[in-house]
Order: sequence, then C-alpha cells, then structure tokens
Amino acid sequence: MTRAAWLLAVLLLGPLPAMAAPGERKACPAGAIRIGTEQSLFAAVEEAAPGASFCIAAGLHRLQFAAPKDGQRFFGEPGAILSGAKLLDGFRPDGRFWAASADISIGVTRGVCAPGYEACARPVGVFIDDEPQRQVARKELLRPGAFFYDRPKQEIVLAEPPGGRRVEVTAVPYAFYSTASSVLISGLTVEKYANPAQEGAIRGDGEAWRVENAELRLNSGAGVSVDADGVIVNCNIHHNGQIGATADGVDILLEGNEIWANNISGFEPGWDAGGVKITVATEVTFRNNHVHHNNGPGLWCDERCANVVFEDNLVEFNQGAGIFFELSSQAVIRRNTLRQNNQAGAGWYWGAEIQIAASELADITGNTIVVRPSGRAVMLIDQNRWKVGGGFYKTRGNRVHGNDVTFLGAGATGGVSVSDPSAENFAIMAKGANAFEGNTYRAPAGQVPVFAWDTVQGDFAGFRALGQEQHGTLIMPEAAR
Repeated sequence: MTRAAWLLAVLLLGPLPAMAAPGERKACPAGAIRIGTEQSLFAAVEEAAPGASFCIAAGLHRLQFAAPKDGQRFFGEPGAILSGAKLLDGFRPDGRFWAASADISIGVTRGVCAPGYEACARPVGVFIDDEPQRQVARKELLRPGAFFYDRPKQEIVLAEPPGGRRVEVTAVPYAFYSTASSVLISGLTVEKYANPAQEGAIRGDGEAWRVENAELRLNSGAGVSVDADGVIVNCNIHHNGQIGATADGVDILLEGNEIWANNISGFEPGWDAGGVKITVATEVTFRNNHVHHNNGPGLWCDERCANVVFEDNLVEFNQGAGIFFELSSQAVIRRNTLRQNNQAGAGWYWGAEIQIAASELADITGNTIVVRPSGRAVMLIDQNRWKVGGGFYKTRGNRVHGNDVTFLGAGATGGVSVSDPSAENFAIMAKGANAFEGNTYRAPAGQVPVFAWDTVQGDFAGFRALGQEQHGTLIMPEAAR
C-alpha cells in the first residue's frame, strides 16, 4: 500500500468511538479536588498547593489547559475527556466553497511533510463528527474530507457545507504542560489539541511525569512527550497528527501501551513520525507494547541513545521499520514479535523488521520475525556518517543470534555499507566484530533470501563462507540454497 493510500484509509475509518484505555483506571482518591465540566482546570491548579490531587468528572471538558505544580495528580473518572477543540459554526458560501470564522492562533510550525501533504506542519485540526479532515495547502486543492486554513482571514474553508454535522477546530495547544516534577496523569482521554510536532498534547518537561491508563488521540503533534524518569504505561495512543509518543532524558519507560495509526497528517516518516521516537536518552525501556499500523517506524531510538531495552513488544504492519536503533550505542532487543513492517516498501535495505543503523553493541536475540514479501529481517546498515564532535559512527559489535525468521516471499537480511574503499568505515561489517549466529530462517519455495555482507549480496552458503551463521539454519521446501 502506498503512503497516500494508507493515509486515505486512516482518514476514512469513520467516527472514532470513545474507547477505554488498555489499563485499569484508578478511582479518584479521597479528598481530591473535583473538577466539573464547566469549571476551569487551569484556575483550580493555580489555586491548589503542590502535591494536590484532582478528580476530573466524567464528560467533555472543552478548551482546558493546566500547568501542573510539583507532585500534583490528575485522575479522570470513566468518560472524562479533555478536548482542545471548539465548535465551529456559521459556515457561509465562499465561491464554490464554504467558510467559517475560526479565530484561532497557530503556534510553532515545524516538520517535513510527505509529498502531497504540504500543510502537515501547521498544528491545526478540523473534525466533522469526530472524523479528522485532511489539511491542504491551497484552497483550490479542497475536496470532500479536507479543509483549508486561511490564515490571513482566520477562516476554515470546506469543500461542501457541513449540513448540520458537528464541526470542531483545534484551539488550545496543550492539555498539560509545565516543568514541574513528579506529576501523575491517570485515566483521562486527551484529544484534539493543537500541539506542535515533536511536542505532546501532554507535555511533561519536568522530571518523573507518569502518564497511565490514558487515551491520547487526534492531537496535532505527539500524543504525549516526557523527559527524564518519564513513564508512559497502559495507554491507548492513536490517530495523532505526527507521532504517538516521544521522549528524551535518563530513565524512560514505555510499557503496556497500544500505539497505532499515528502520523495521520502526512509528515515525512524519515524526518520524525510514526509510532514512537526517542532521542538523546539513556536507560530506556520499551516493554510489552503493541505498536501497529503507524505511518512510519514502530519503535525508534535515534541519536545518542544508550542502554536501551526493547523486550516483549508486538510490532506489526507499520509503514517503516519495526524496531529502529540509529546513531546510538548498547541495546538489547529480545523476545519481540515483529510482523510485516515496511508496508511502504522502502528501497535498498531500509525498512527492516529490526534495523540497526550507524550503531554499535546491539544484542538481538530470541525475536520472532515474519518478513513481508520483498522485506528485510534484521539489517545492520553503515553509512560512514560523521559524528558530532568528530569521527564517524561505527556499526560494530552487534550480535544477531537465536532469532526465528520467516520470509513470506523474496527478502533479505545481513549487514551492508555504503562506504567506498577509501572510507574509514569500509568493510566495517567484517572488521567491526559484527556477527550473525544460530538464527533459523524459513523461506518459501523458489524465494531464496539474499544474505548481504558489506558489498556482497549472496545466498546462505555465501554468507557462511564469509564467516557468518556457522550454526544457523535455512529451511526451504527445496534443496537449492
């Protein structure tokens, strides 16, 4: 499926019901300050002391924002929804289109858009009966299911009259945002905020934020972002404009989340989009998450990540790589199930189920991998990339062992480099102590996988002749290897 077709399919899914988060919602504690649907959460937080608890009542809380103080805790009753969108009415004819005054302001515009989605970086969302509408860059591109934001006129323009349906437009950038520490957000649905790309609708810029049992959907940038000691657990994170979740800092945990169908606004996945992307972080754990059908990679740790564990995750049917470890050092990738990622069909050896790019000391073991036709299983990729501060990133010391790989058609695995003979990293797959050992590969009849090593693209026997897979196994219905 092409990226354009995927995005169209997501946008045509129809109304999104209010779904329960995967985790069990906690009851509001005794003594919590109750916030009704007509009360100001911001004012209540401002009046309360650090460490206070809040009980957000069931129902729709429009245009709410809070700047938490240290140790404050926010609990949502079942059915409590914080919405950053306001109702939009008064549509009138505008030539062959229909326009309404929006009276909104746009914050930071950031990001690289995929072809055909040139308006992706504007943090504006429009919803008709909860269905997200695609933003277009020019009025003449309008079609049913799309909208244009005329910034000089402060108008939202549609191709056709809404006809009595409920129209909403994002108007508030964040649900929660502060630099306070030890903030807890539990059991809330947070939707339709106009947050910029790379920032969450829940944006915890202080230490030790914990977001649990929440549903984060239909926000313009990320659903949630946390900093050092941040925890995102048992959340349902889906249909956000750019990415599901993002983080940086020391000691990050994502566990038990369902992260799916993110990047509906059409950001270029290679820039920063998809399921999860974490950067400049150490001691990171991705555990027991279900990450699927995102428009981009599934789980991605990029640029100076260190000591990262990916374990017991189910990662499937994402448009990009399944698990992506890039420009980083020291990872354990174990006991994950990866199925048919790279649905966008990235070229060369990109888009692997497990992709290690310009990184070192990754231990990849005990994973169950199902590779789509023309896909890749585990790929080590060296690009002779320059490192900030001097020198080059080295794809070295990576061990791929004890994994079970099933190819559904033609496919590939191994280690490749773009370095020419004069480059410092030339032949780094062989010289850099990288190893494939004891893996099991299954392939259909007549579809011999490619086993690549540095610049050699050969078969299993050739891979073994280069010192790899001395105890590995290739299982095929026919003798040819």
